[in-house]
Amino acid sequence: MKFNVYIDESGEAGIDKIRSDGVAGASPYFVMAAVVCQPTAEVLVKNALSDCRERISKKTWRHATDLKHSQKVYVARELNRLPIRFFALMSNKATLGDYKSEIRGNANKFYNKCAKYLLENVCAYLEPHMISENDLRVIFEEMNHDYDAMRRFLLRVKENPLHQSSKSLSILNPFSISTLKKGESELLDVADFVAHAVYQCANRSDHNYGIPEPRYFCELSSRFAGCRQGNPIGHGLKFIHDIDSMGLETEIVQMFRKTKVSLPSIK
Repeated sequence: MKFNVYIDESGEAGIDKIRSDGVAGASPYFVMAAVVCQPTAEVLVKNALSDCRERISKKTWRHATDLKHSQKVYVARELNRLPIRFFALMSNKATLGDYKSEIRGNANKFYNKCAKYLLENVCAYLEPHMISENDLRVIFEEMNHDYDAMRRFLLRVKENPLHQSSKSLSILNPFSISTLKKGESELLDVADFVAHAVYQCANRSDHNYGIPEPRYFCELSSRFAGCRQGNPIGHGLKFIHDIDSMGLETEIVQMFRKTKVSLPSIK
């Protein structure tokens, strides 16, 4: 089978100066999300998203942050009906520890590391359904980032996997990774929405009065990838390095742990 993977993020990748207590800086959390679908399903996704834009009278939105709460709930519910799978990675930058020093606060290296973790889960999930690395196409939203450095980094990991989880990258051709600008693919708009939905489970900014919003994730949750028992953590949801170190509210942690995805695991 052939699969396309669209990747976008929510929050900033900057790790040198983190926003806190009114001090300006990058977001304390970073979320990267992937939308996985077969090429034949993309028409369904595009049509559904077009219908959503028409229904909420918001034809030009490209970022989930452009939508009101009720509009996000509606879009999430509609996306949950589609034959696609979601993956997300969450990092609490307060837990980076020595790694931050090792990479000298380099946001590009942090971004690439997050991409590696996310793609490991995507590849592990898709591997049983693929014949060769030509069956997998990965598309990132284009931004001010050195994607060639990312490709070289992923190739080094693929050729010399130091951890068991990295062996799944054997089905990935890093040099087939491409980019598209925002607005060039509706699937990237979906990836943006998924990243936003997960990010809002951790977001406690002054803008939202310090109250996280899990509703969008809950509406999407059954379409995340999961194990045979329907559990998404460690499969469709990756926490760096575990959910207990995320600093999330107790109710949010319980929600993630109780989430069940729809089975069978791939449709």
